Amino acid sequence: MRERFMGRRGCSLYIRNAFASTISFILDLFLIWIMVEHFGIQRYLAVVVGFVIANALHYVLARIWIFHGTERGVASGYALFLGNALFGLGVILGGFALLTEVFGVPYLVARIMASLFAGTLVFVLNATLNFRHL
Repeated sequence: MRERFMGRRGCSLYIRNAFASTISFILDLFLIWIMVEHFGIQRYLAVVVGFVIANALHYVLARIWIFHGTERGVASGYALFLGNALFGLGVILGGFALLTEVFGVPYLVARIMASLFAGTLVFVLNATLNFRHL
């Protein structure tokens, strides 16, 4: 198992995913900030909406660049990608709540911290179960 993830292919996929995730995540943070600071939207709702929009962009990048050549169909791939993302969203929201409500961490910092663990977990799920590249 370790060789699959730590080998050249696994590292290459992870680096591509990290780049795509970073782009999606920057969009996510920007959307959260706009919704909370400029439109007065409740921060938990803003986290969910930002996540869903950024996740759609990430799926497009995953299909055409990270896991290029997958045999998984577009619709079934998106369904699994969304399922994995929703699991990740649960991890993010749990971490976000813990960090902001219990520890008083500012909301954008909490979002970043909660995403580090969730992002790696979702990558593993997509690489193994969805796109079957590892």
